[in-house]
Amino acid sequence: MDKKERNAEVIMMPDLASYMQSVMAQLEKDKKRSAVHTYTYTLKSITEFYGGVGKPMPVDEVFTPGKLKEYEEWMKQEGMRKKNETPKGLSLNSISTYMRSLKAVYNRLADEKVLPYNPKLFNDVYTKVESQTKRALAKEQMNALLCTDPKQLPLGIQCALAYFLLMFLFRGMPFIDLAHLRKQDVKGNLIIYNRHKTGRQMAVRIPKEATRLMEEFKNKNPDSIYLFPILDELNKKDEQAKKNSKMKKDKELYLDYQRALRCFNKKLEKLSELLLPGVKLSSYTPRHTWATLAFHAGVSIGIICKALGHSSIKVTETYLKPFENEKVDAANDELIISVSECDGLKKAG
Repeated sequence: MDKKERNAEVIMMPDLASYMQSVMAQLEKDKKRSAVHTYTYTLKSITEFYGGVGKPMPVDEVFTPGKLKEYEEWMKQEGMRKKNETPKGLSLNSISTYMRSLKAVYNRLADEKVLPYNPKLFNDVYTKVESQTKRALAKEQMNALLCTDPKQLPLGIQCALAYFLLMFLFRGMPFIDLAHLRKQDVKGNLIIYNRHKTGRQMAVRIPKEATRLMEEFKNKNPDSIYLFPILDELNKKDEQAKKNSKMKKDKELYLDYQRALRCFNKKLEKLSELLLPGVKLSSYTPRHTWATLAFHAGVSIGIICKALGHSSIKVTETYLKPFENEKVDAANDELIISVSECDGLKKAG
């Protein structure tokens, strides 16, 4: 009887694809579309590793140290596959994203008693979050962008520079928040809005340096609710969405945002080629640059945390951790210089 029960358990063991699809369906209902986006690409990746759609992926086989390590090695060697191109390895950040997504799925399975919980299961694969400070620009680089008139650039990337600068001037505002700003969010010299990620209300004073950019690149469509036309161009194609349910509209809006984000990042690549050759710009750069430059200017981590709308100082510290040692080393240098100026050391020298 026990053997039959064990056999039944093996037969009932869910397939990873079907289980993840059910999780994504629930996340979609909860409007956690960023998580759905990440899970979708994670499932696509591990499905390719297993040989393509339709290949069985029993969860008790997937979630073993050996199989996870095998998947990690595959991602390092040939995880990025494009049509008519030779496969190449994924970045460590992408590998970490997929592994952390699988870890979240595994935790769900363990919570539901489908699989036994092993706290060390992911110890031998890469799940770290690399510091994002490398995405920050130096003060001189940011100054070069601020001193560039967008109108001097090719028409296609003028708005990319304008949005990039506005994100920096608005205290490192994320691109998703800039894209969803509404005209009604501007109240006098303030922008009052809720962060898309956390729902936390933010009140950002509009600096004088941003006024001209806002005027030049604002949404000229009187029927649009958005302050900038980032989403409007894409929404013109989605008349059918108006006839669908509200949930469908929200989903279409999220997909529009993803397309706008990809377009923005592509334009930033061209922008960097023109103004900062060899420097990588992305939608993350303004936010990390603002945080990093504020830190170097002596702004406290608590103020930076509040300015960015982080849920806790711990989140802010992950942005700035690599610079802590730099500050300690600088303080040590100042101390040594001050001590070495004493008469005793001068005579010894």
